[in-house]
Formats: sequence, C-alpha cells, structure tokens
Amino acid sequence: MLGLNTKVLALCSSLLIINVALAQVCSEEDNLPLQRLRLGLEWFVNPDHLPLIVAQRHGIFRAFGLDVELVEPADHWEAEEEILAGRLDVAVTEPLHLAQDAAKDKPVLGFSRFLHTDGGVLYDAANGSIKRPADMCGKTISYPGSPGPGGPAIVNTMVRADGKADCDLSSYGRYNGGFYHTDALLSGKADVATLVFWNFEIPEAKAKGMKEASFFSLKEWGVPDFCQLVLMTTPKRFEEMKPVLRRLVLAMRRATGLIHQQPDLARQYYHLHVDSGKADATQQTITEATFNATLPAFPNDNSMATDYYERLMHWLIETQQVDAEAGSQVPVSKYWTNEVSW
Repeated sequence: MLGLNTKVLALCSSLLIINVALAQVCSEEDNLPLQRLRLGLEWFVNPDHLPLIVAQRHGIFRAFGLDVELVEPADHWEAEEEILAGRLDVAVTEPLHLAQDAAKDKPVLGFSRFLHTDGGVLYDAANGSIKRPADMCGKTISYPGSPGPGGPAIVNTMVRADGKADCDLSSYGRYNGGFYHTDALLSGKADVATLVFWNFEIPEAKAKGMKEASFFSLKEWGVPDFCQLVLMTTPKRFEEMKPVLRRLVLAMRRATGLIHQQPDLARQYYHLHVDSGKADATQQTITEATFNATLPAFPNDNSMATDYYERLMHWLIETQQVDAEAGSQVPVSKYWTNEVSW
C-alpha cells in the first residue's frame, strides 16, 4: 500500500509540474491570434517527433500564435501533393527524399532541420557472416522501395568504400520489407536492412531478440549522411506563409531547448501523447529505449549547407538513383532555403 501511495504522489507531482509549466507558457503571449497549421508526419508518431510533441503539449506553439495539428499518414503519401491539395501546410521528410523529388521537378522546398541521428545498414553480427561492409556483397537487402535502386546503391557504396570494388549490383538480393527492418532480418527474408535510424531500429532489434544488433553507419562508409528529418512545403506555400513558418521554427527551437534542459518533463509529455501505458511489455521497452537514444539527436542549428545537398545530389547521380541531366541542372536553392532557419 505504501508503494502504491508513493506512486500516486509521484504522478500527482508530475501532473502539477506540467500544469504549472503550461500556465507559465500560455500566459506569455495570449494576445496572439492563432494561426492553424496542418503538419504531416513521415511515419507514425515516435520519439523523432519530440520537438513537435513538446511544443504542442507545453503550450509553446500557442505562445507563438500557432495551432498545429500533427497528421499521421494512414499509408505512404506524396507530401507535396497533399500540400497542393490544401490538406497539409507543412510536412516532415528526409534530405534524401527531398533531393530525389527535386530531381523529378516536384514543387518541394525544405526549410528547417530538426533531427540528426545516426544510421545506415542493420545486420546481426551474431550470425558471423558479416563482419565488415565488404562482407555485404551479394547479400539480400530489405528496404522500402525494393526492387528499386536505393538499397543496393547504399550497400554497394559501403562495400566499395571498404575496398571491394568488383561487387556487381546485380548480385544483391532485394526484399521489400517496408520499414519493418528488424522483422525482415529475424524472419530470414533478408541479410541486411537499410534506411534504418540507429536510435529506433537498434533498440527495437534488441528488444525483439536479435542477438547482436549492429549497423554500418552511412557517414563512415562513403554515403552522404541523410539520417535527418526536415520540414518542407511547396515554394508557393513557403512564400505565402513565411512569417508563420519562422514562428514554427522558433517554437520548435524552444521545445528543443526544453528537451535538453528538462528531459524528464519531455519524457512525461511523450508518454502522455502516445498513451504508452496501454502498450504491451515489449513495446514499452522499445518506447523507453528509443526515447533515451533519441534525446541527443535534436540540433539547435536548423540550417543546412548548400555543399551538403550538392554532395548528396552528386551521389544520387553517381549511383543512378536520379536522372543525371535533371539532377545536375537543379540548383540547391530550388529545394532548400535557410531563410527562416537562422
């Protein structure tokens, strides 16, 4: 009974802290008229989205005059089409997809980076067949978009960076396990999986029983580091909403500061948002582990360098993932701006 009472008191104290924090923030700029924003996520809600969740739960969006609705995709969507149709104002994407879309002449414009983690290619070191990137030559790769060129392009770049220059792209097996990377390996349908984020897939793989979950990092083996999340919209919508989008960036920046300075409060907001208490024991373990791994991944600097995107596009052309002529002719300024991310 004493233990139960202690837990109840702790919960009440936590709720009191949250309510006081909300009251302080909401009173800051109550006179601002609220601007509604529909913001589309790239995947189901997870710790990668913590600045958005904290800004919403802590009243930071409201303090900046924003009423932000976070929209989860029911399935894969083309974010720019949702924005053009008026169903979204802003969407989350990755630099990789932003550059690929720009090479296809889609109306996309990225304007703020809010997550930068590590990631690359997942494998189980316990089976002994893969010890270094060169060992992946000829293995079966699980990746979203299979049998397209993306998975082999990533893996073969790593293989070549490890000194094996004679691995034929046609030697790779291709399996479309979607974003269920861990399941693809545990089921034996693939040897490796790519487009993984370290902070999510490694804790998940360990919790699901992978004996020695390991990964080769993009940044260490010749692949441009695109394990990042950015905000994007269309060029037209950006011009129409520029002052509002600046407020969005600043609100998320304030939330990022709170995450780093008060991680326990951020954790409480996250658990409330996803209602984590209803999950089974395995999922609760995954949730806690991914949350802890993600905490350091939110940068204070939301800008990105032109040189980065030029290198990324060069790699996409080199690995024949985009049309060479189209990719080489599109300037970075057409699909990325730091105008509101300073």
